Amino acid sequence: MRFSALLLVLFLLQPSVAIRAWADSPRVASPLAEVTSFETLLKLVADLSKSDFVPRAPIPKSLESLDYEQYREIQFRHEKAVWRNTRSPFWIETFHRGFVQRDRVSLFVIEAGASREIPFSTDNFHYGVPIAQPDTLADAGHAGIRIVGRFPETPDVQEILTFLGSSYFRGRSAATVYGASARGLAVDIGLPRDEEFPFFRAFWLPQPQAADTGQTVLALMDSETVCGAYEFELQPGALETRIHVRCSLFFRRVPEKVGIAPLTSMWIWGDGLQGPPMDQRPAVHDSDGLLVRDGNGDWIWRAFSRQSYPSVSRVAAKQVTGFGVIQRNCDYDHFADSNAQYHKRPSLWIEPSQKLTAGSIELIELPGAHEGIDNIGAYWVPDQLPTLGEPMELDYTIRIFPGDLPQQSGVARATGFSVTRDADRIALKVTFTPDAMRQDLRQVGDDSLILDTSLVRGELISKTAKTTATGDCEVELVFRPSEESPVEIGITLMHGGKEISERFTYLCPDKQPTFMYPQVYTRKE
Repeated sequence: MRFSALLLVLFLLQPSVAIRAWADSPRVASPLAEVTSFETLLKLVADLSKSDFVPRAPIPKSLESLDYEQYREIQFRHEKAVWRNTRSPFWIETFHRGFVQRDRVSLFVIEAGASREIPFSTDNFHYGVPIAQPDTLADAGHAGIRIVGRFPETPDVQEILTFLGSSYFRGRSAATVYGASARGLAVDIGLPRDEEFPFFRAFWLPQPQAADTGQTVLALMDSETVCGAYEFELQPGALETRIHVRCSLFFRRVPEKVGIAPLTSMWIWGDGLQGPPMDQRPAVHDSDGLLVRDGNGDWIWRAFSRQSYPSVSRVAAKQVTGFGVIQRNCDYDHFADSNAQYHKRPSLWIEPSQKLTAGSIELIELPGAHEGIDNIGAYWVPDQLPTLGEPMELDYTIRIFPGDLPQQSGVARATGFSVTRDADRIALKVTFTPDAMRQDLRQVGDDSLILDTSLVRGELISKTAKTTATGDCEVELVFRPSEESPVEIGITLMHGGKEISERFTYLCPDKQPTFMYPQVYTRKE
């Protein structure tokens, strides 16, 4: 009687009050169950933004104390997947809370126009490790979701898209494995204080028909600063997977900075930086650079670097038609790691429906303790901050594919570089490889090549450009740092008054960086 009466009172209250009561106690009837479309989600989010933020639900103590290896032993039972015994081309599996995965998410499916909640159940998981107080897990809750299905012309069921942790999600094509990830939004990122991490509080997945080739995911984002209604339209592909994203953001307060369409990756060593002596792998990274196309159609390549301290830089472009983190080098020998398969990590490209204007691309490069931690971030920062009471609308597509962006044609690309130091001098050698649609650079001729270079905090000593027998062009800059700070470098190949290469940019450490690597990288075999 008391419980039923409480539900009646809540439904008679204002929506924001009911939402607060639900979020505070998941056992209270949830307005989330009323969501059946992006439009109904949008109304819910608008109401939620008018109420105070409700903190995340606490995680059971027995799960909080798990380490990484223990958490990995908790595996979803594939036979328990939602829609597994139907004609649906996609199934849904869930993640267990534990270790660092502490967010609790609600999960709903939309079938025949009605919303149905998928409750958490310990029966859906195999617990490979004994957990203290197992009775406390009955209401542990979902930590995230994964979508499994078949890629085109692929008979076996594979994992395609995962949402797990804050607003992070990762997708792949049939030709790639998981690598760099995307986020829904970044709030107050790259500032001299803690970043705020909005998180997805709930997901809704409409059941696809047997002949459908894509899956839609609706998501509710929440944080102290912002509430968001998201729609993700997944289209898996053999070579390229696409995720169309549209969202409406309602802000509770005006943040100092907003990062739009954030991408997250990992770069520990590779071109320009050697790894620890006991690790023989030439490179360890999910992506090796940031690619930007400005409003004029010009290309900017920002090769990743790693200082011994956090670095935040901006790529100047008045307009941006696309940007992404690219795993340009897909040669196995560049990584020599059959386990991690870095040569199969995907590139992620953000393609906005309209040009991004009045802002800039920002890049964060952190020292990073090891390859299990993402230390690269890239996102668009608009000059104009959001306005309270007015939703911010976003619409863009995330393209996921192996190697270079296919549409980057007509210009030579920086496909590799090295850094050597001698006394107070630094030599940077960059290899530019012509686009397959162009003649090789030998037909341009060394005498006709002009180097457009720039250095900040560095004194140029010499610069040369020489074509090779393979049709590439090797550029060498020798310079001297003018300060005890990294040197900002820019290089473009010119011919006949026109740019024939992308703009190579790099933040070169003035001294060889030193890092404290974990024992796994330094121990003797």
